[in-house]
Amino acid sequence: TTVGSWIPQEVILRSPWLARCLDAPEGSTLRRALDGKERIGDLERDEPSEEWSGLDPRTCVTCRRPGPQALEVALPLRGAGRRLLTPAGALQCLNLAVPGAFDAHGASSLTLFGFFLWAVALDIEEVAKACRQALATTIDATTVAIALAAGFATGDGELLRRCYWCLRGAMCGVTGVPRGWLDGSGPIRLARGELSHEETCSTPLRVLSEVVSEDMLAKSRRWHTPVDCYTLCQVHRVRSANGDYPHTYEMRLDHSDEVVMRVLREDETSSCRIFGSAIPLDRLAEASEHCKDYLGCVVPNFWGTLFTLYDSGADMETLSSQNPEATQLPMKPRKPICSIGYETNILGECPRKVIVDFERQGEKHHFENIAPRWDKKLNSYALPFFGRVKKASAKNFQLVVNNDPNTIFLMFGKIKKDVFCLDYRGPIAHLDAMAIAIAALAKKR
Repeated sequence: TTVGSWIPQEVILRSPWLARCLDAPEGSTLRRALDGKERIGDLERDEPSEEWSGLDPRTCVTCRRPGPQALEVALPLRGAGRRLLTPAGALQCLNLAVPGAFDAHGASSLTLFGFFLWAVALDIEEVAKACRQALATTIDATTVAIALAAGFATGDGELLRRCYWCLRGAMCGVTGVPRGWLDGSGPIRLARGELSHEETCSTPLRVLSEVVSEDMLAKSRRWHTPVDCYTLCQVHRVRSANGDYPHTYEMRLDHSDEVVMRVLREDETSSCRIFGSAIPLDRLAEASEHCKDYLGCVVPNFWGTLFTLYDSGADMETLSSQNPEATQLPMKPRKPICSIGYETNILGECPRKVIVDFERQGEKHHFENIAPRWDKKLNSYALPFFGRVKKASAKNFQLVVNNDPNTIFLMFGKIKKDVFCLDYRGPIAHLDAMAIAIAALAKKR
């Protein structure tokens, strides 16, 4: 199908890409791959040249300049642009490339994604930015298939990240993958690792693998990287009514009271899920290990004497057995990164021994607590806490290496009811310290 239209040159020049097409030599072709790449070549060449290597012309918007005042624009034959891009959409996008002309109110998601693709293809950044902001609020289980196709076609990292976490929540939640996605009763279909929306688009979920890798790397750098100086914090415990579970915990910086992490413990023997501070305290019970703010979990053994800190990866073994369809989505399996052990102390006549082990960058680290001494005046075990700890408690301890009290790597102790001191330094990282505090506050048998 061919559509012809006379367009004023000033409208054409609103698109930097079409402006470059007008400046190109007559007979040349400019192709715009929907990942921001473009190539200039000879239209009559049958075999692709080296500069076309890795680029499929069938997924590109192609512009040829046959004469001085003429441009021929061809739409993609495959990919997301095949259905979402139309000649009318291009003209509308050019008309929107005027300050204040774009208004997303009332536009359908399908229309917005079409404008977004055209804005990227035509290199109209202001319209692309406005569309992206509008689309960010519309991505849900009903629109994610189209959003994923648009994000993949344009190479838009932010759009792909939003799609990934929407899919992670929809596919890995308690109810599992929506039945309509599997039986074909709705517009969205999930099959053989591809997510499609009717006949509009189909995108392999493996395109989200990079999003997962980037997320794991960013969290590792932020939360698993130690600092040489001491970090002074407090851990605040919030109990439910009458002191019952669930309990929530907040790690707060001492100097600013800024919340760094939040933790949920559903009952006295359950695993503890650790999240960033973006999730409000009153929404913590609703948060899942499949949300973007999830940082890891602490899993106790039956006796409450051994605690394992896992990173933010997924429990693939449980998912594979309970929700196998969800494993079509790229996910990293969770890995243990720290072990916190307590010696069994049945009689409770002396303080427990605490042992912490982890490995970072090929180097193993082993810490043990300093054995407290019996103070005759206090008639109890005691340790010097340099004014940081205010209350005597069996939970108070200090971690050192080789029983050397001159270098304390972590100090934990009670300040007042439900408020605890947590000071630490490298090689103990932020997530390690929080896990050690959680283990200290857990019930021991």
